[in-house]
Amino acid sequence: MEYILKVSPKGQVTFPKKLRDALEVKDLIEVEIKDRKAIVRKPEPVTDDLAGCFKKYTLKKKFTADEDLEKAVEITAHEIAKKDN
Repeated sequence: MEYILKVSPKGQVTFPKKLRDALEVKDLIEVEIKDRKAIVRKPEPVTDDLAGCFKKYTLKKKFTADEDLEKAVEITAHEIAKKDN
């Protein structure tokens, strides 16, 4: 599937609905530029998106939610082990 998108004078690009549906995105699209070529993809959720019980385990750096979830489980396991001793 190939699309040609027009850039407005303000630098804005409109992604057609068929393209948004194909990427399964609603709000954010990630664009990587390499050798003057763009790769468009759906971004992975990052820890900034987490809240609630995981908030205190998120780091200031942006990691994928999966990476931070693994770290949170590891920290929680150590905290539980300390309480049991």
